[in-house]
Amino acid sequence: MTNAPSFADIGNWLNTVLSKYNYQVAPLAPAGKPGKVIKSMREYRLQLINKQNDTSEQLITSMQKILKDYPGASKISFNTISPNSSKFPSYNFTLGNQVFDIVIARGANKGENFETATIADLSKVFSTNKKDPKYKNLIEQLNESNKQFASVEIKNVEQRKGSTKKEGVPIDKLGAIIGDIVLTDQSNNKWYISLKDVNGATFSSYSGAATLFDSKGTLQPDSPGAEFLEAFGVDLNLVQAGFDSRTFKGKTPPARKKIPVKKPDQSKLKAIMERAWGMNYFYVRRQANGWKVFWLDRNKLTKLISNIKIHDIRYPSPSSKQITIMFGNNEQDYLVEIRNSKAGEFPNDIKIKVRP
Repeated sequence: MTNAPSFADIGNWLNTVLSKYNYQVAPLAPAGKPGKVIKSMREYRLQLINKQNDTSEQLITSMQKILKDYPGASKISFNTISPNSSKFPSYNFTLGNQVFDIVIARGANKGENFETATIADLSKVFSTNKKDPKYKNLIEQLNESNKQFASVEIKNVEQRKGSTKKEGVPIDKLGAIIGDIVLTDQSNNKWYISLKDVNGATFSSYSGAATLFDSKGTLQPDSPGAEFLEAFGVDLNLVQAGFDSRTFKGKTPPARKKIPVKKPDQSKLKAIMERAWGMNYFYVRRQANGWKVFWLDRNKLTKLISNIKIHDIRYPSPSSKQITIMFGNNEQDYLVEIRNSKAGEFPNDIKIKVRP
């Protein structure tokens, strides 16, 4: 960006002109950052200032004119879905030789609203010591699941901030990454809560899905995505055949090299699930009546990830592009979904979920 404003300058300008629309540049990246998907783009992710007041449609309508007013901005275009986001729209514009992607996040979804409300309510409960009937049982269950927690006084409740990347973080430190809510006690010890709403079955994502196929639709057997599937005993030949049935629609696909089928690997499954769960935090999920609560220590983690059995594997077909794996043990049943989260054909997303 020779002879052009700095990335920080553009971020400051966006904050100035967008505040009246109830929007700001994400405080964690005020100067933007390389695009999440297209690294050559400079991505600025916009957030609502008041998340309960969704003004996104107003901003989308006005953004074209706003960007036209920026000196030197050209090639302004609207994307129904940003090239750097799985669900939010954006505007692109060019300044000098740099392409920018301004991603417009919408209002808080139900899960975010639930999380925000719960944090506010818990903060009131702990600060006033009033036993709100909605949270009386929850606090009792937190105390029962960890006796050390039961003996401390909580002085602060806040939303966790920062990266959610698990790579390279020791298993026993993952609570600080996974937790949504941070409780700080009088000794400044922090307690983390992973909070899920009634429909919050997903407890972990896994990287590597986008490596499973090349751009021509040929499965890559040595990819991280293939390694993940093979840990569960997935037949990669059937994955390829399933996508071929969709791509070629009755026509003869190219000859495919036979890939050896591996049995489920308990050691690899344990490693996957150990990192998916992490440890040293409270798992809290709202249920139709009350809460499901447990403290995830090493003992609980061992129960959740040991002696896993694969129950069913569903392969892609002309009517479905998703790979689904159902598995579990005596402690918990699980579901893995490998799919495309951007309405594309080949997988780019792996979600690990609990089943009732």
